[in-house]
Formats: sequence, C-alpha cells, structure tokens
Amino acid sequence: LSILGAARDIVKKTRGEKVDLDKLPLDDKKTYVMLGRGDTMGVFQMGGSGMTRYIKELKPTRVEDLMAMVALFRPGPLAVIPEYIARKNNPKLIKYLDPRMKKFLDKSYGLLVYQDDLLFCALELAGYTWEEIDKFRKAVGKKIPAEMAAQKEKFIKGVVEHGQTQGFAETLWKLFEPFQAYGFNKAHAASYGIVAYQTAYMKANYPVEFMCALLTAEASDTDKITLAVAECKRMKIKILPPDINESDVGFAIVDDETSLDKRAIRFGLSAIKNVGRAAIEAILTNRKDGKFASFTDFCRRTDGQKVNKKVLESLVKVGAFDIFGNRAALLAAMDEIRQKMQQKKGSEGQFGLFEGDENVKKTAPVDNLPEVSDFSREEKLNLERQLLGFYLTEHPLTQYLEKIGGQVSHKILELLPGELVGQKVKIGGVVSSCRIVVTKNGGREMAFVTLEDDTGTIEMVVFPSIFEKTKNYWSAGEPLIVEGKLDFRDEALSLIVEDVKGINEKLQEADEVILRIPKGTDSKKLVQINQILQNSRGDQTLVILVENGFGEKRIKLPYGVSWPRAQAQISLLLA
Repeated sequence: LSILGAARDIVKKTRGEKVDLDKLPLDDKKTYVMLGRGDTMGVFQMGGSGMTRYIKELKPTRVEDLMAMVALFRPGPLAVIPEYIARKNNPKLIKYLDPRMKKFLDKSYGLLVYQDDLLFCALELAGYTWEEIDKFRKAVGKKIPAEMAAQKEKFIKGVVEHGQTQGFAETLWKLFEPFQAYGFNKAHAASYGIVAYQTAYMKANYPVEFMCALLTAEASDTDKITLAVAECKRMKIKILPPDINESDVGFAIVDDETSLDKRAIRFGLSAIKNVGRAAIEAILTNRKDGKFASFTDFCRRTDGQKVNKKVLESLVKVGAFDIFGNRAALLAAMDEIRQKMQQKKGSEGQFGLFEGDENVKKTAPVDNLPEVSDFSREEKLNLERQLLGFYLTEHPLTQYLEKIGGQVSHKILELLPGELVGQKVKIGGVVSSCRIVVTKNGGREMAFVTLEDDTGTIEMVVFPSIFEKTKNYWSAGEPLIVEGKLDFRDEALSLIVEDVKGINEKLQEADEVILRIPKGTDSKKLVQINQILQNSRGDQTLVILVENGFGEKRIKLPYGVSWPRAQAQISLLLA
C-alpha cells in the first residue's frame, strides 16, 4: 500500500494528474495485457516465477481472476489452478457437480475457490441453517480435527437427505479437505485482488512513477532492488547513478530523452552505504540555496561533521561527484580541500554574506585537482557493488557475454519455469556463493552454487560426479559458462549442472585470449611473463587482466601472440 500511495503522489508531482486508487476502471485493457505477458514483477501477490507462469496461462480479464489466483495459490488449493485456467479459456469445460451450485460458483467456473464456497455448499446442499453454518465456519477456520469429524458426518447426512447420493456427498467432502487447511475467505481474497489490480494498473499506465516508488520502498533490500533495477532495464527505463545536484533522499524522476516516456529514474542518496539521514538532510538543506558549483563548494557549504570523511568518500566512489572531476583525483584532493574549508569556516560569518545571493555560483571556489588517472571501468563497477550492493551502470560480465553471446542460450531473467523446466540451457555468469556439502551416502562432495549475471541470480546443484571434475571452477567471483537442465521445486528454479567452462576458456576458443594476473603477483614474475610473451609472438590478440584492490585493470597487448606456445609456461609460473 505504501508503494501505491508513493506512486500516486509521484504522478501528481511529476504529471499534475490526480489518481484516485479507489475509482480506477476495473476493465483496463493495458493492465490485463501486461499481466498476460507475465510482467508481474512488483505487482502485489502476482510476482514470483510460479504465480507468473499461471498468470501467463490464465490471461486474466477481470478482477475476479486475480482474486481466484490469490486464493488458490497456496498448498492444497494449488491443484485447482490448472482446471480454473482450462475452464476460463474454454467455457465448454464449465460444469457443476450439482445444478444448485451454479448459484454461488458461477464466477469461478463451477470450481471451489474460497472458504465461503464450502459454507454455501452446506447451506444449499446439506440444509444447514445460518446458525449451523457459523459453527461450520468456526470448525473449518480453527481446523479442529474432532469438530471437523463431527461436521463431516453431519454434512454427508444432510446432503443425502437433500437429494444426493452417499458417494456424491463423500466426493464433495474430499474436495473440501484442501480448503480446510489453507482456504482463503472471499472478502480476504477480494481485498488482495483489488490491491493486485491497483498495483498492476499503476505499473501498466504509469510505469516510470511506479518503478520509482518501488525502488524507493526497497532501497534497504539489496536483492529486491537488484530485481527492480533489472526490471527497469527490461522496461527500457533508464536508471541514472547518484548525482550530488540531482539525487533526492529516495529515487527521483528526471527528464531523459533516451528513457521510456522520456523520463529516467535518478538513484537516491539513502540507498548508498555509509550515507545516513543526517548527512542527507545536510546536503539537501544546503542545496536549497543553489546547486553545488564544485567539489570545494560542496565541502565549504556542508557541515563537515554530518557529512564526514566516510560519507564523502562513499559519495565520491559511487560517482555522485563525477560532474566535478574523476573519482581518483577527487579522493586524492579530498583531505586537503576539507581541511582548507574547515579552516575558513573558523572565521565566523566568512561565507554568510553569500547566502541567498544570486551570484553565489560566480564566487564559489573552484577545484584544484591533481593530475591523476581515473579508476578503470572494472574498479568503478566494483565500487558500485560495494556501496550500492549491486552493479548499477553495467555488469562486469557484459563485455564477456557480448563476445560469447552465441554460446549462451538465455539470460537468467529469461529462464521461465513454465516453458523451460526439464530442458537443457546454457547461461553465463559470476559465482556469487558456493556451499560444499558431503553426501550421506558415499561421503562424496557436491556443491550448491549461486550464479549471477547482469539480470539476476539462480541456484545451481553440482552433483558429486560433476563436482569431482569441476571443483576448481566454483570460486566466488569466477566468471563461467554453465550448461545443465532446468529444475523447478518448492516454487523455485534451479539448474542441475552438467558441464562448466570458464568464460576466459570460451574467449580463448575465439580470437581474443585473456590472461589473468592474480593480485599480489611479484615483479620478478611479471618480468618473466613479459619475456615469455615477447618470445611467443603470433596472430592472437591478448588482453591482460591485472587484479588490484578495486577489481581488474584491462590491458590490451600491443602485439599478437601465439597463445598455445606461451600458455603452458605462464600457467606453470603462476601455479
């Protein structure tokens, strides 16, 4: 509900339109088309791979469909969903176990969906009075075995007395059993269904505003915000990195010609690690007097205790000050600039004369930054990961995956359980975690691995026979190409691994060769590697990846090499 309210407020602020959530048209075609495509991320109760699969098959056209899915998508009643979908898509399949049931099951195509349906069966088919119905409701709701046994006997007897057979009565009671444990009452399902429709409506009709509200609400949950950012990219909504002159507390909408609806979402300050409320309030309060004209101007105007060194470092590293210079130079000059500005602040009222002055930008101090090479692309991406919890600008695998795109069958986000379970797929990604266990039978090692690409994550199972041959591949941070069969259990996708190769191995099969130099390799070995490469000239392009504290530096060798000749010597040297 907070996301809905925030999305409504953003629409009013950015478009000047007033959206009354209680008066939305319930027949909006755009909303149902979006749901039918399976675009359910962020939609209340409709997200998740299992529900999404059913929603795509169902192709909902009314709120009652959403209500039914909310009620049925739980243990027990879940088995009714395929029949509900079949009857909706083919009205000829609709039937009623007893003609009297049409009176209360017409909206659900003749199927028991809600706990209320049980009560109406007792009322219409077994001759219960309203007082007896209330006792039946309490017995069902509280799941009291002894009371349910007594109700079963009474119900079956009543059904027979009112014109049906013993067999019919017992069959109907069996249909009740899943609902006795997990049944949703209709009022509850209606409330959930309406909220589901409202969130879907806002996403379909005001996509940028809705995703902005969703990102702000999930700012403290790295996994959820990663999914939301991936969804924005899929929707062609541009997510811009933090900017000291544009970012708000939460995510904010800014003009951008290259984004959906010509508007992008600017990253919020509250989602940056080490940047707390006091610092953000200090920044935004000072920005009311005008945008910051330089890094020095920022340090001069903000409270150095609230916006302390740790906060400032985080803002610089994540790119919030990129408009004033490269990050490495800003960090190198930071201590000196802060010290100078603090000394100037010591003279009371030194800058008070400029408050509210329209010429403040003209007199604002300029930056005197050292000539320092900026961080590499890999270093910047790793800083994003450290301070935001995920890669925002792009994923470090992007350049690799582009080169081997023909060898990867799917992105992780594209793996849909309804279509691909049991099929063989090939994905590329980075190992984010690996848990090795020993089997009870045989005492052999196997592993549960989480693989991450630029769209999401997936759990992988590496059984002993495969793990024995591939155990050197599963280190955290290792980029891999993994082949296996897709599995779907406990409402979650996983990949049963059949084969794996390092992305660098795949690149070596192509024209470009990758040589990774581990962090801490001593200078003597580097000289030896250089000599080996000089003596192994050939036609293949070599790219050297040098690991450092911020990630990897990419260096393209200015001459070609004969890699098979050099590889064995270098591998032995680095072993």
